[in-house]
Amino acid sequence: MASAAKLTSRLRVRSCDTDSFGHVNNAVYLRYCEGARNDSMLERGLAFADFAKWQAGPVLTTAHLEFKAPAWTDDELLVHGMLTFTGRTRFCIDHKIERGGDGATICLVRLDFAFVELATGRPCRIPEAFLKAFGE
Repeated sequence: MASAAKLTSRLRVRSCDTDSFGHVNNAVYLRYCEGARNDSMLERGLAFADFAKWQAGPVLTTAHLEFKAPAWTDDELLVHGMLTFTGRTRFCIDHKIERGGDGATICLVRLDFAFVELATGRPCRIPEAFLKAFGE
């Protein structure tokens, strides 16, 4: 499996996303990536409720974040991603978060996922509808 799907999402930094130093808190970047994944699913005709229907869903197995520059309240951010299937049960998304105004790279994020059966937590094949939606 080697197919890849591009993802892009826009958001505006809210004041509640910032920490006591005034910039976006490091943990918030994971939420931004999750929002981009959800946006991408909706654009491809999938919904979060589909996981319950499939009785399977992705779980995050590894997260790597590399911070390059701070983002501040009211910055527009673009969250780009490349979803790549890495096996029958796994996929990864490489994200690049950049500021819309000047194009500065804010954060690079690599997220690895495994699909699991919701009832047991055991690994399972990626559902066919998910594969098709993301170009596999």
